[in-house]
Amino acid sequence: MLVIDDNADMRNLIESVLGEEYQIYQAADGREGLAKAVRFVPDIIISDIMMPVMDGLEFCRRVKSEVTTSHIPVVMLTACAQDEQRVEGYDCGADGYISKPFSGEVLRARCRNLLDNRKLIRNLWQGGEGVAPSHTIAEQQAERPDDTPVKSQKPDKTEIVGNTDPDNEFYNRFLAVFRQEMSDPNLNVEQLAAAMGLGHSQFYRKIKALTNYSPVELMRQLRLRRGQHLLKTSTKTVSEIAYEVGFSSPAYFTKCYRTVFGETPSELRDRLAL
Repeated sequence: MLVIDDNADMRNLIESVLGEEYQIYQAADGREGLAKAVRFVPDIIISDIMMPVMDGLEFCRRVKSEVTTSHIPVVMLTACAQDEQRVEGYDCGADGYISKPFSGEVLRARCRNLLDNRKLIRNLWQGGEGVAPSHTIAEQQAERPDDTPVKSQKPDKTEIVGNTDPDNEFYNRFLAVFRQEMSDPNLNVEQLAAAMGLGHSQFYRKIKALTNYSPVELMRQLRLRRGQHLLKTSTKTVSEIAYEVGFSSPAYFTKCYRTVFGETPSELRDRLAL
């Protein structure tokens, strides 16, 4: 959690309330907070509105427009009860408000609720309710016969406040980069992160937040799903498919395929031929 407030006592109060549940980073203004948000990519941010250097509204606007941080829920702290300020905050992308003075239990419950909602948004974005957590938007994309992007499936905004458009744009851009280089067995996370204009840790955290896979796991899933699609729809040999989707050898492709799908590529084709 990142806590941003120009009042050190307020920052320390929040840490005393939530410190047992979260690792807390602190910042004294929006500019410092933005730098730490990009550096640490926290799970949730609590920010005051009225601050020097950069206020909470501008901070929120920048967080929600930055590709590495756009998915992070932001809770705004305010001593002002005016609806106009709240509207302005939501227009900047804020996910919720807590009025000062606040109850520690209310703050704890609001943060927990936003994180739960974030998980729900991710599950819906990945494929809808009732789908196993491992069945991600990545797997949906890999199963498609063409490169048409999978669109996000958003929840009703009256129930969940959030905006996944930057996340969907990021993921589809990642897919385009990955698909272009998929056949290269030496393709690594550092190369993908650089192609996306991100550092290794930023790229890792963003992919993990969106798909629940590490980048290495996601790359393997995409390759296997693409391989499965080719096994079903082409006459290419297992070896040809293995190399096309970026495995270093047909034997390794077969091993990974059996681990994920419970059968070998040859067994799949034998079953489909019946």
